[in-house]
Amino acid sequence: MKPKFLAEEFLLALYFIVFSIVSGLVLYFGQATAGVKLASLTLLFHISFAGICLALRWHTPFRIWKFLVPLSILMVFPDWFLSAVLQILVFPEDGFFKIGTVSGYMAGLWAIPLFICVYTGIKLEEMSVSIVGTCLWVGITSLVIFGTSEATMWVLGSWYAQDVKMWGKVAYYVLVPEMILGITAYLSYQGFSYSAYVFQMAIGFLVMILYIGNLSFFYLLIEKIL
Repeated sequence: MKPKFLAEEFLLALYFIVFSIVSGLVLYFGQATAGVKLASLTLLFHISFAGICLALRWHTPFRIWKFLVPLSILMVFPDWFLSAVLQILVFPEDGFFKIGTVSGYMAGLWAIPLFICVYTGIKLEEMSVSIVGTCLWVGITSLVIFGTSEATMWVLGSWYAQDVKMWGKVAYYVLVPEMILGITAYLSYQGFSYSAYVFQMAIGFLVMILYIGNLSFFYLLIEKIL
């Protein structure tokens, strides 16, 4: 049995702590535009994370990361829908290229919080937590992560909500869809992570479509009905 300080969970937590510190330093002291800084940090995450997984032979974290990459790219479409069609999400000019109306680095940024959600679910399952309990905790984790990002990312000039009901800077309509997103990403990984990669990409497409549907439903419910 490996010492605790060499355990995968401990080293992963240490990695995210170090990455968070580096990100804070780059975002605060960096001289580049906000878009370039966020794009650089997103690229740094993917390169460093994949490299560490391969070097330390972390099979599960690497498999989760590989599963989430195409899903993360596809998640540009929900943001595009919200910003170009409903016009309730704004990506201001931040010095980086855009995919439609969405900052290009968003194609890689989604993988970071979704990894935490999926990995949390895997660890809870290993602890023999029931599937209902696991999904509940994954949903709560997803809500905390995405809710925090909604509340803080506007400071960096990355994106912000407009013309919707909000608590501070957090839009109400998006909270339940983001909880469901974390849960569906976890369940999809559990069900299809050993399938052919092209099939994993197709499952990622279905998760993205489900997310767009959830966003549309809860936008209608909260903004137009309630």
